[in-house]
Amino acid sequence: MGKIFGGLFSFLGNLFKNLFGVIWDVIKWIGKVLAKLFQNLLDVIIGFFKVIYALIDGLLYLLYMIGVLAIKLFLVIFEAAKVLYSFIVGFVKTLGSLAYSPRSTGGNGYSEMIGKLFKNLEVLQLNSVAYILLFVLWFTTAIMAIKLLSSIRVGGD
Repeated sequence: MGKIFGGLFSFLGNLFKNLFGVIWDVIKWIGKVLAKLFQNLLDVIIGFFKVIYALIDGLLYLLYMIGVLAIKLFLVIFEAAKVLYSFIVGFVKTLGSLAYSPRSTGGNGYSEMIGKLFKNLEVLQLNSVAYILLFVLWFTTAIMAIKLLSSIRVGGD
């Protein structure tokens, strides 16, 4: 009788062992399927947020570059205004200083001689011609300076 009960217990033990092994394999299989589904869902969610992050990053970079462009444009306009202001001030000062008045100095005798020469040439009334020539000389110098500055490139040529 001990052998019958021993065989019955071993049969039932093997039966429950195999039954619980199958149940455990089914649970492991369901766990793997659920893990794979959740991993795929997580990958989709992470991919979505990566796209959103890249879009926000691109928009902020665009705003930054628009700001940089605005600053550079302001600096260029400011520098051009400074050049224009300097040009106008120089032009006004040149027009204001077209009158020549010879004076004598204590340094040498040439200034006195040039003063006498100008005094004697006043009869010819060359003052207006001298003003015009002085203006043409100044204007030509200004144009040549602008051409020279515009021909200079960054990095040199």
